[in-house]
Amino acid sequence: MKILVYSSVFYPAIGGIENHSLFLVREFVKAGHEVKVVTEQVQDPSKPLDNIEVVHASEKWKQLQLFFWCDLVYMPNITLKGVWLFAFNPFKKWVISHNDFHLMYFNDLKTKFKNFLIKRASGNIAVSQSVANFLQVPSKVIYNCYNDELFKLYPEENRQYDFAFVGRLVSQKGCELLIDACAELNQKFTLNIIGDGFEMEKLQNKVKSLNLQDSISFLGFKQNEELARLLNQHRTMIVPSLDVEGFGIVALEGMACGCHMIVSNAGGLEEAVGAHGDVFPMGDKNALKSLLLKRLQLNANAEMDQTKTQYLTDHSRFAVADKYLRYFKQITSKN
Repeated sequence: MKILVYSSVFYPAIGGIENHSLFLVREFVKAGHEVKVVTEQVQDPSKPLDNIEVVHASEKWKQLQLFFWCDLVYMPNITLKGVWLFAFNPFKKWVISHNDFHLMYFNDLKTKFKNFLIKRASGNIAVSQSVANFLQVPSKVIYNCYNDELFKLYPEENRQYDFAFVGRLVSQKGCELLIDACAELNQKFTLNIIGDGFEMEKLQNKVKSLNLQDSISFLGFKQNEELARLLNQHRTMIVPSLDVEGFGIVALEGMACGCHMIVSNAGGLEEAVGAHGDVFPMGDKNALKSLLLKRLQLNANAEMDQTKTQYLTDHSRFAVADKYLRYFKQITSKN
């Protein structure tokens, strides 16, 4: 199959859509398919992607050539900048994946036009049932994958810390709520906050005002194996989001590194942990505090049993890419 991926954001940028799209296209190539990418992201000539041609969105003629070349166009989130191509063939097979709730937040003309277009796509994929429930079109639910090569158990690491938070330090990620809950535990604990963002200083000042500097540390931005090994040093990971999430790859990463998961019921985030973690209502500090106390009292490492291992395998890069390819074949086989 010849697949054209049209994505505004892509490698070498770092982010949920960027990382997931890169995982998918690499797996598509491994499976024997030809993949080309159109993106607004400027590439690093010294770090080309093996067997994947990446074209900048400014190259209109090249885009048109690739449009006629491909069997199917795949868009991770709809971008209007690629829609002009369908004027040359409105019957070209076209699949859009929906990674968040942005089409539901606005009612302006641009959003209305996007909702009009997705109804005319050949197929739609939602990264969670929560996203699917809000879409105005039927969609195939395919959960996101995580980097199962890096995020795994590292037996040589010692689980010496209680709690970990990983994410951008912005209000909707709920780090302040987590700090407030920890402040009321009234017993010894350790919390490492991993990430960066414009609320870093505010959160650091809050920790100082609560006199929790010996219990709560800010470790800054970490990624890849360094992050995976760090998570292997923690017993519990908390994702206390205060706004709905399309999915929650970070929850899969924590689970794969052997952390017990505590997450808020923020849309697809709850689906990401499945039956393998504790869930509390968004913004409920007391419910979160109770779950934190429970984990401290247990003082035990999470078990990586066969059920959890199979669950993670089903969210591996290979397994998720295979689901995408099966859906693409289903779409291209239709007249």
